[in-house]
Amino acid sequence: MELYFIPIIILGIISIVYLTTLFFKPSILQYILKGCLIPLVLAIYITGAKEILPWIVLALVFAWIGDVLLINISNLLCFRLGLASFLIGHIFYIIAMIGFIEELNILVLVISLLIAGGIGFFLYKRVEPTKEMKIPVIAYETIIMIMALSALQLFLSQGSYFGVFVFAGSLCFVASDTALAFVTFKERHYYVFCMATYIAAQFLISFGFSRVIG
Repeated sequence: MELYFIPIIILGIISIVYLTTLFFKPSILQYILKGCLIPLVLAIYITGAKEILPWIVLALVFAWIGDVLLINISNLLCFRLGLASFLIGHIFYIIAMIGFIEELNILVLVISLLIAGGIGFFLYKRVEPTKEMKIPVIAYETIIMIMALSALQLFLSQGSYFGVFVFAGSLCFVASDTALAFVTFKERHYYVFCMATYIAAQFLISFGFSRVIG
């Protein structure tokens, strides 16, 4: 059995238990489990990759910082700092993805830009962020869309299951962050979906990168 299967199994168990706790009142156990998610994803990446990309490690580190900060999501400062941490993490993912794009598909890029812009505008209007959060939300939404477009170009360029993993992970991120926006500004009950797709996104992208390097 490959070494990375061990943290994958542990991540699966921890994720199921953590997502189950979200149906109940917040507890110390829930916070501890959330804090274990990204370190396990990082362990999967490190044990699965023969050559470790610093961009992926940094992306996961900042994701973990964001996770910790968003434990207190009702605090505006913690929310802003957490959002900034995730934004930086996504930028590192984008840098890693661009490094594997051998040739841009211009037609797909133009079409996907139009689609992403339309989706972004629709979601922004639906979420209706507060006045002080409008600029951070727009900035974060823009970075997410850039990451998804980068992942699509990587998939088209590589033409391998490495690209499939990364692109699928980017789509999970779009779904997760959309749900997070609704959790923050609209309805709390989206949180289970938000975290399930978030875990899937981090795993798929990091595992995909570990496969192409390995």
